[in-house]
Amino acid sequence: MKQSSNPIRALLSRARDGLTGTANLTRMRIVSGIILFVYVCVHLINHSLGLISDPLMRGMGGVVSSIIRPWPITYILYTALAVHMILSFWRVYERRSLKMPPREWLQLTLGIAIPIFLITHVMGTRYATAAYGIRDSYDYVLISLFVFAPPVAVTNALGLMASWIHGAIGMHMWMQTKTWYSARLRSWLLVAATLLPTLSLAGYLSAGRRVIPKAADGDFMESYYEKLNLPNDAFWADLGRDINWVEWSFLTLVGLVVVARLIRTLMSSRTKSVRIDYVDGPTLSQSIGPTLLEMSKLGGVPHANVCGGRGRCSTCRVRLLSSDPSVNLASEAELKVLQRVRATEDVRLACQLVPAGDLKVLRLLPSDTERASDSDHEPWSSGREKIVTVMFADLRDFTKTSESRLPFDVVYLINQFSKVMGQAVEDNDGRIDKFLGDGFMALFGVDEAPGKSAHNAMMAAGAMIEELNKLNENLAGDLTEPLRMGIGIHTGSVILGSMGYGHARGLTAIGDTVNTASRLEAATKEQKCILCVSSQTIEQAGLEAPEETKKHIVVRGKKAKLEIHSLMDIKGLSEAKERATA
Repeated sequence: MKQSSNPIRALLSRARDGLTGTANLTRMRIVSGIILFVYVCVHLINHSLGLISDPLMRGMGGVVSSIIRPWPITYILYTALAVHMILSFWRVYERRSLKMPPREWLQLTLGIAIPIFLITHVMGTRYATAAYGIRDSYDYVLISLFVFAPPVAVTNALGLMASWIHGAIGMHMWMQTKTWYSARLRSWLLVAATLLPTLSLAGYLSAGRRVIPKAADGDFMESYYEKLNLPNDAFWADLGRDINWVEWSFLTLVGLVVVARLIRTLMSSRTKSVRIDYVDGPTLSQSIGPTLLEMSKLGGVPHANVCGGRGRCSTCRVRLLSSDPSVNLASEAELKVLQRVRATEDVRLACQLVPAGDLKVLRLLPSDTERASDSDHEPWSSGREKIVTVMFADLRDFTKTSESRLPFDVVYLINQFSKVMGQAVEDNDGRIDKFLGDGFMALFGVDEAPGKSAHNAMMAAGAMIEELNKLNENLAGDLTEPLRMGIGIHTGSVILGSMGYGHARGLTAIGDTVNTASRLEAATKEQKCILCVSSQTIEQAGLEAPEETKKHIVVRGKKAKLEIHSLMDIKGLSEAKERATA
């Protein structure tokens, strides 16, 4: 990219990049968020022990306190809180558009609500200990909440739930671009994210219910106040004054952010406008300041952004067909993302590009790449490389079989075949990618390790052969000759992604592995077998095949010969695996 012809503007652009365009602040926000999320998680686990017994809950609380109460840990914890809060406010201020998915609105609302709900609890425990010398304990917290201030017990519970939900959304947004964040892992984490706060709330209420009768015991309360070490009779009034001061300070900070946004909006309305010409869309006129992605949202132009405009993915990338030379330079973090997708020099991330002049751009990904909700998102929705096992299956000479039959009979046969084969694939954790007339393509290992996917594919092939035999028995009176099938299986690296258009859009795989599996299915005709499996799949599945089944064939499109096994069934393989395991 050309640098700005205006040195002052270039300096300001670099300063902005230094503040918001690099990965440093993002990393700080993520790290501080993880620290706080772990802290909340430990709190919830501790509260859930209240379902078992008070001594266990107190004991765990003592262990946790001994870890987090030393000043170095306390400093780290409260620094993380301050950093996370400041950076979150900065991010809200920096956003030029508040058009966000409901998920982000929920996270933002909860983030503002958390301090309001929990300031009293934090000030009444850690602050009161440091500033006034009281000895807080679980009894102190429970009696203060459930005996003397029941409304605060409710807001305290709401604060913990808000913290958990806010943190869980943030963790999901961070992990969704990670290769290890599979659909299966998401399912387990969703169960944990639902179960933990539920158990915690139940334990919290159970412990509170048990402490209320104790408060009616004079001897217990006398011992309680003695251990509490109240400094003087004015303690509660002083603490209440401090709490009110912090609450109003926080609300003032929120108000200042709102006012700052309003002032910036008023000032931006007086600044120079830029013209954004979308090759496949409208032409917009927007004030200078927002990123290109924010301009798209402000103008109602659909623009893909899987990561929510955080610069963690490349789905919002655009090609600059013509541009003013004063566009901001790509930051180091943006360049890393672009290099991963092998983008050319005229490609930029819309969420990082700040137009300072007229632009003509082409959106490189379809706008429906942006998810409407997390429920329809898969980690491979925008493309991902993965090792999977691909299977192709096809009925042999079915054209000849169907020539003498009525169309309805042909459809019936194909539907019966598709039903039993699809069931065999799904029973072994496979996915039907697509049906191809009298055949289909299936994927194994979209959410699993390569070895398990290869083994599942082999087990599915065995089940398919058995189902075909049963189908031939059931249709013996209607068929002039039995149905025959060819199956090709290969394991290797593919590109998984949500491809297609409209209702035809869905998960599929592309790459040399897919082509090889298709060629192996075709090779079953020449090898006069039912199953052609690459030696790579056999090895990945942890199976052993008889030496006489091994062959080296030339696969169309490849120069080197491929080692395969031509099989009529997998029973021998299963027995070999059992012997090897034994």
